[in-house]
Amino acid sequence: MATLAGAALVVQLLLALSPGDAADLVTDDPAMREALLDHWGLDKPLLERWALFLWNGLQGDLGTSLTYRPGEEVSALVGRAAGQSLKLLLGAVVLVTSAGVALSYAGGRFTRKAVQVVSVAPAFLLAAGAVTVLNETAWSWMEAGKLDRPEWFALPLQDHPLRTALAIAVLALGSSALSEVVAAVSGELARIRASAYVEAARARGAALWPHVFTNLVPPLTTVIASRTAFFLGGLVVVEKVLSINGAGAMLWQACRMRDLPLAMGITLVAAAVVAAVRLLGDIVRLGADPRLST
Repeated sequence: MATLAGAALVVQLLLALSPGDAADLVTDDPAMREALLDHWGLDKPLLERWALFLWNGLQGDLGTSLTYRPGEEVSALVGRAAGQSLKLLLGAVVLVTSAGVALSYAGGRFTRKAVQVVSVAPAFLLAAGAVTVLNETAWSWMEAGKLDRPEWFALPLQDHPLRTALAIAVLALGSSALSEVVAAVSGELARIRASAYVEAARARGAALWPHVFTNLVPPLTTVIASRTAFFLGGLVVVEKVLSINGAGAMLWQACRMRDLPLAMGITLVAAAVVAAVRLLGDIVRLGADPRLST
């Protein structure tokens, strides 16, 4: 509950400190502006608006959009956009986990250093760089007559598998989760390989993967749970740069258009996801290693 309340308060403060409000985008008439502020409840003190939003949100009422889609329920808007964002989020988690484990098994110190260097780049720089390289390469090939104009060229608004794959890759690298997974798994693998029970299993000729898999679950779960907020933050940048109509791009637009209920609604849902993932992570870690409860 504290996570939800804190996230909602931060967004309230940031939008309150930003110049202008939703009424400025609708009318220049002072009288109409005051009427809109009163109708939308934007003339109330900030803490009162914050408390009222939390109370209504806990009852399932996130309000209606003011400027993004005037009059439309925020819950409906967020629900439609969340599916696209969830696809990117789950794809990034799967990519980070699988690639991190594979690199930890196959690579050495050089591989870990290379992953750390790549992971330093922020998501917006990775996304912008990838789009530029793809477009410039495609354009040069089209000019040389080596390539017909591909469907994804200039990353148009229609959905395309390449744009989805690009967003997942950028989100995985830009969140710095890959370097953390590689570091955590490498350390755990070194400990497992040196353990007495693995030596005993190897001497008996028994399969080692059950021991390895069970012991990798806690560190992997810890990294993913701790980086969930970074994944969600990266969605805002990645979806905006790659023109993907998800909840992240919607939050960007909501803040730009001073649509307070929509921005607050998306923030509340994102905070709930972070809290739920952390709780689920604790449950999974305890299930995989009951010793953590002591």
